[in-house]
Amino acid sequence: MNMKGKKLGSLFIVMVMMLLMMSACGPRPDSGAPATEEPAAQGEASETASGGGAAGDEELVPEPGAKLVIWEGPEQKEFLETMAQEFTAKYDIPVEIQEIGSGEQMAKVKTDGPAGLGADIMVLPHDHLGEAVAAGLVMPNDFYAEDTMNNFAPAAVEAVSLDGIIYGYPRNMETYLLYYNKDLVKEEDLASWESIIAFAKKINDAKNNKFGFLYEVNNFYYNYAFMAGNGAYVFGKNGTDPADIGLGTPEAVEALQFYQSLREAIPIKAADASGDVKTSLFQTGKLPINMDGIWQLGNFTKEKLGFEVGAVPLPPMPNGKAPKPFLGVKAYFVSTFSEYPNAAKLFIHHVTSQEAMVKNYELSGIIPARNGMENEPAIQANPNALAFLEQFKNVEAMPYIIEMRSVWGPLTATLEPIWEGGNVEAILKKAVEDVKTAIAQQG
Repeated sequence: MNMKGKKLGSLFIVMVMMLLMMSACGPRPDSGAPATEEPAAQGEASETASGGGAAGDEELVPEPGAKLVIWEGPEQKEFLETMAQEFTAKYDIPVEIQEIGSGEQMAKVKTDGPAGLGADIMVLPHDHLGEAVAAGLVMPNDFYAEDTMNNFAPAAVEAVSLDGIIYGYPRNMETYLLYYNKDLVKEEDLASWESIIAFAKKINDAKNNKFGFLYEVNNFYYNYAFMAGNGAYVFGKNGTDPADIGLGTPEAVEALQFYQSLREAIPIKAADASGDVKTSLFQTGKLPINMDGIWQLGNFTKEKLGFEVGAVPLPPMPNGKAPKPFLGVKAYFVSTFSEYPNAAKLFIHHVTSQEAMVKNYELSGIIPARNGMENEPAIQANPNALAFLEQFKNVEAMPYIIEMRSVWGPLTATLEPIWEGGNVEAILKKAVEDVKTAIAQQG
């Protein structure tokens, strides 16, 4: 080989070594991300040079030719259509809104996603997160993770996170409290459960279908508030350890003994206190105090019922401990099947801004999961919305791991026999064994 050839050979070797060194020093993929996330890699290639975090004025760059499909129920149609028009005007990205309820989306994306027919953006309850991540259906909230942590309620952020990775973009929070007819109830009647029981006993007239206080006593969702408030728990490690079941502890037994004592205030069979029955009674003025959820906030108004409705957080139990109801969070998620993940993240960022969240409250009545909503004039003007913000300070996020599906049946089955005077400790002991058996059968 001549001298010129040797120089060229040496130069080639140096270039190869430099390329190898650059590759070794480059950023590594997030080890926590699902292995099936090819679409996320496509999105990363189009991100700004900052690599994520949405710091300062940095913004994602949408993919060329992007177009978006979002699945959501009819109750959000007006809001999303308004947001889509704004987004399209700014980014020239068309947005199609398909009416599919959140309860249907998980099953649908499993079939439509791989076929290229699914949504880019889904709206799911947070308790679907474990199944969604295990099936590789949703991408992590990466670029806007810091923004999410800084600007949204910690309980909501925790609810849409799994193994330290934020997946969802919180939209709104849901729980329940006490609504009351202000024409019939004084606030002091709601100060404690003892006062509620005393009030109800004076009003009750079961033969004429008139009661002082009702809730769905045969629904574990509502009764868990007494258990959690008393120190019991579903699963250990903040609801993530199915090997540690805390539903048969002394605290759980004491809590459901208190539940059993409420039979004194609600003199009917557990199955008869259905949601439809109590809602109808409340709306017609035959039920002064009604434990119900935030989804009734827009329905329980003077304009719709003809009487003024108040709302207060759940009062302390006789032992001084306040019930801690389940928290549900609805959030936006980017599908792993999306061809336009950056555009999808941009749209979600647009609809979860402070201004957009206030507009969503005004149009649909949902309580946004952003921090500082209690300072917004639109919410300050609604004392019942403020009551929910107060209740949100004492809630427990519903477990999102797949094993939670094995809890509902056995625990619901405990309620009627306990309501009718059964041995609480024995009934809960059997329920816990049934939960363990159901989890084992899940595989």
